[in-house]
Amino acid sequence: MSIPPTNTSSPASTNTEQFSPEASAILPYTEGLSGVNLWLNDITSNVLYGTLGLIAILVFIVRVAQVSNAHIRFLATLNLPSEQQTYWKRGSKFWSKVKRELLLAPLFRKRHNKEIQLSSAINVGTLPSRLHFVFLLFYILSNLLYCCLLDYHGQSRASLLAEARGRTGHLAVMNMLPLFLFSARNNPFVSLLGVPFDTFNLFHRWVGRIVVIQSLAHTFIWGVNNEKARGLEHLWSHLCGDPFLVYGFVSTVAMTVILFQSFSVVRHAFYESFLHLHQLLVIAAMAGLIMHCKIDGLPQTIFVYTLIALWAFERFIRLCRIFYRRGTKMEVEALEGGACRVTFDVRGSWTKEPGCHVYAYVPSISLWMSHPFSVAWIESSHSRAKLADSTPVSPISQTTVSSSSKDSTSHKIETSISHDSDADFRIIPKGKGRTSVSCIVASRTGMTASLNRAVRKSRNGKVVLRAFIEGPYGGIENFKSYGTVVLFAGGVGITHQISHVRDIVGAFADGTCSTRRVVLYWSVREVTQLSWIKPWLEELNTLPRRGCEFKILLYVTRSPGLESPSRESVLAKETGASEHVTFGRMQVNDLVRGEFERRVGAMAVGVCGPGGLADDVRGAVRGVMCAGGDDGEGGMWIFGRRALRGDFPFMTGSLL
Repeated sequence: MSIPPTNTSSPASTNTEQFSPEASAILPYTEGLSGVNLWLNDITSNVLYGTLGLIAILVFIVRVAQVSNAHIRFLATLNLPSEQQTYWKRGSKFWSKVKRELLLAPLFRKRHNKEIQLSSAINVGTLPSRLHFVFLLFYILSNLLYCCLLDYHGQSRASLLAEARGRTGHLAVMNMLPLFLFSARNNPFVSLLGVPFDTFNLFHRWVGRIVVIQSLAHTFIWGVNNEKARGLEHLWSHLCGDPFLVYGFVSTVAMTVILFQSFSVVRHAFYESFLHLHQLLVIAAMAGLIMHCKIDGLPQTIFVYTLIALWAFERFIRLCRIFYRRGTKMEVEALEGGACRVTFDVRGSWTKEPGCHVYAYVPSISLWMSHPFSVAWIESSHSRAKLADSTPVSPISQTTVSSSSKDSTSHKIETSISHDSDADFRIIPKGKGRTSVSCIVASRTGMTASLNRAVRKSRNGKVVLRAFIEGPYGGIENFKSYGTVVLFAGGVGITHQISHVRDIVGAFADGTCSTRRVVLYWSVREVTQLSWIKPWLEELNTLPRRGCEFKILLYVTRSPGLESPSRESVLAKETGASEHVTFGRMQVNDLVRGEFERRVGAMAVGVCGPGGLADDVRGAVRGVMCAGGDDGEGGMWIFGRRALRGDFPFMTGSLL
């Protein structure tokens, strides 16, 4: 491939009389656009964006196919009884294999969500999934290829280095568009492609590392040519004396610091400090970059201004989301087991989609910092008024208790529900009413710890604070087309899952879902933590089932000093319902296999909780797919999400 002629104009400030003939030949290629192949730079960046666009189109096509198939299944099974959904048990062998070996597969054997810990205090992050690894490997290798795509014949060493300097600098700037887009909360591709924000955040971190490495390569190559022309003793004085170089060097240093301070060990240990420093360094890097491009009139100047405008526009959308809800009253109630119930009294209507989350700003606790909370329960003033006039709930039968052994497989009991209720799950009417948005927040570090300390200091275990909320975000999962829905929750992960349970059980009453069987497995450490969702369970138990099956099975992993009689009294106090409680750990493989054998129609499995639980559920689902045979995977799918149970770096943020 022939390389077009490049711009070889020399820097205006160069005085060649002070240098040897060899150095004078190198000087034109030390700065500016001399030796830079602008045409090939544009080609590589266009190909880079083109491949990203093709990947997005491919994901979008798969997304449309999945949504279309789910909608067809929903329409076909909406009014069918359980025994007539047998057709949807059987799935495509090819699609089952793709999901088992690529879409749902961890990188190696099992670990994906569980964090790799060198010690109890040192966390080095998680492994990407197999699909994530394929994308990241492709992206890294393609960037490496574009950087190495140079004219190795017919030009001097200095000219070759100038071309490499221009290529690495150009790609570093071009990669900032996906870098900024992947970190945006209002990323339109989250809902368009059905890709969760956590995945985009993973890509954001890796694209950021690529940008830093390319910036370092850009600076290093500049230094190699300048050292050859000026000598090492004059290199630093030349750098400090030229504003064009100073601003570029400031940008590179800021990016390098970002690289080291964003390591998982630092990010998890000092997250709030990391976030403040990260944002300041980003501002410094972008300010240095725009001045670096503007002083010398580089062709990337307009593109950098566009990046800054997009960044500012995304922050403006955040502000609009906050001001739409205005300020809200936040009531915090202390709960047993190191958690608290947070209820926001917000203005106007609310989305009906389950599985969403909000960012809360509580100035009295964390100034301008925000924290994500999964929305567990939504109740409008209209529905509260109807519930106040409804018939009181009759008592529910006594809780059944059993202790599990190591060989225990499953313990289950179906709730006997026969109550009617006027409560409904219809769309909240728009108007001037208020909406109550409730969350369960476990105390970890940072904002959640400060919030927990504040409520524990109050006399009655409650405190009312002024807050602002941004959202809702998320809510891209939809279980209503599946005949069987099995949900796993660990600890505060119940917050995410209870919203799906309410959505499906409410659809039972309205006859607006194909689901005929819902099973929720919830594991907690202490028996007192079962009281977290007691009022919501009582409300769920009042809703009509219309012949659909709904079960909740609870597991308590730690119960020191509780004998059987005291266990029953404690459980009756904490749950107040007929949920079956097992003392011991969940045997996830046996539970998933049992539910698969009893499934009605297509089956979906959801998990929200610690990384170890998510990996266990993922492995169990893939194992069932492998053993499915001709009736195989049966439209089975898994929806995984890490619980927003602490200061997780992929969700926490600030207004800046």
